[in-house]
Amino acid sequence: MNRYLDLDYIRKPTRRFRRRTLLVVLLAVLLLAGGVFALSRIGFFQSLLAPVSFIVNLGKPASLQEVEGRVNALILGLDTRGGGGLMNTDTILVGSISMVGEDPALISIPRDFWTNLAPYGYARINVAYSYGRTQKDGTFDEEKGIAFAKSKVEEILGIRIPYWVLVDFEGFKEIIDTLGGVEICVERAFDDYSYPVPGRESDPVISRRYEHLRFEAGCQVMDGETALKYARSRSGTGGEGSDFARMRRQQKVIFAVKDKVLSLNLLLDIGKLNKLYRQFSSAVQTNAGLGEIKRGLEIANLLTDLDQIKSLVLDPESGLVYHPDSSLFGGAYVLVPQGGNFDKIHAAVRKLFFGEETTEGGSQP
Repeated sequence: MNRYLDLDYIRKPTRRFRRRTLLVVLLAVLLLAGGVFALSRIGFFQSLLAPVSFIVNLGKPASLQEVEGRVNALILGLDTRGGGGLMNTDTILVGSISMVGEDPALISIPRDFWTNLAPYGYARINVAYSYGRTQKDGTFDEEKGIAFAKSKVEEILGIRIPYWVLVDFEGFKEIIDTLGGVEICVERAFDDYSYPVPGRESDPVISRRYEHLRFEAGCQVMDGETALKYARSRSGTGGEGSDFARMRRQQKVIFAVKDKVLSLNLLLDIGKLNKLYRQFSSAVQTNAGLGEIKRGLEIANLLTDLDQIKSLVLDPESGLVYHPDSSLFGGAYVLVPQGGNFDKIHAAVRKLFFGEETTEGGSQP
């Protein structure tokens, strides 16, 4: 299992952020994966500061695992709050690009997508990694968790996904503190009156289970704990309570970390360099190898127009899923596929990737 150390990897599929979505799909997954930075600590930061020139001088490229002429990668963002070994993947993205550097696309699956996680039964898609990771003897197996989550995403989308990136946002807290904080520009002020307090999930006094968060508008320097709360808040006022608002905030934090790293002359501070290397290594993982990274770079160089990146979000606005009566699901908010199966989703994915028009039930995996 390789470690992936660059942070430029995740963007919400809106036009505002599309210019950097290419970096999500390629640089994070294929170009700057852990195999490059495992070569040496100095090599890690040299490649972070000058990734293209560093990778070009590496060994021969390896063949990428392609699916119908495309490279597909799953990006999972972990939320490790709640204890008990639970590790939900509340950010689920699939990036894809053709082998000739054309038609880059990004698919977002909301964490509330309700699906069959056999043999465990029906549940939200965001628990698939945790279910697969937890073994019968009480131990945990990361690779089995990733494999199980990936298999369920493949079922939903009707495609095969060879590559994956796993990110633990909890690790960003230590990274940000090591960097001395990061600057985040908050677009609009908001409150969250029910932010969970770690360790108090079962407090008999319900009010003690939560704390009140307040974020003012404007640019400000946040320490690790504050930045993590900003990224994780789920019940914000003023439109900040949606999954997609939360994804935007997570992206802000990730790019703020990247910008701070690039602004520091870390090669003159070996102690901090070593510390950050360890923190990055434990926070992000991928299965992309060094040769695949080199080949991915060659594909990236073929791209000419980042504004052409296409996106698909499996939300009610897409017409592919809907929110059923919550009373049927124990009061939980969930999203289920239209028609009770994935046929329409499969057709939409093939149209996104290949421009194909298929009749319902006629999409191909």
